[in-house]
Amino acid sequence: MLNLKKISSKQWAASFFVIACTVIGALLGRYVLFDSLVQTRFESQQKQTQSDPAFLVPAAPPEKVVKDEKKSAENAQKVAMDFSELRVWEVAVRQPLPPRKEALTPPRWRIVGVTSVGSEKSVLLLFDNQPATEARKIGEKLPGGAKIVEIAQDQLKISLNGQIMKLNLRKQ
Repeated sequence: MLNLKKISSKQWAASFFVIACTVIGALLGRYVLFDSLVQTRFESQQKQTQSDPAFLVPAAPPEKVVKDEKKSAENAQKVAMDFSELRVWEVAVRQPLPPRKEALTPPRWRIVGVTSVGSEKSVLLLFDNQPATEARKIGEKLPGGAKIVEIAQDQLKISLNGQIMKLNLRKQ
């Protein structure tokens, strides 16, 4: 057990000094950390407003502002042309898929499952007006004309008109 009566005054002073330095260091570290966080946020907000040209509006210099209605109409046209050059509302669009004449999976049949015998997998198709299912393997064609490329437990890859498509077989 620690005997507090045997601790000298120099040891007490040293321990209080260490505790005081620890507390002061923690407070200063917290202040510096908080200050740097505020400074970083301020700088990032300034960079964001400076680096986002889509929302900057070109302003006419003060010497070009004219009270004359004729010149103000010309200035309005110049500002409108400046806006058209900004292209704020343009969006990059990917090429759309070509329109299909028929649906990929006509309503008269549907995929009901996947089976495997050994390493050979098959897709089970259920047709309207038929009580039994049909199995189709890799390389065979589906009723819509698509060729089966790969069969997995939860997806089916098909090739249709030169494009590879992935069909998810699980409900989501």
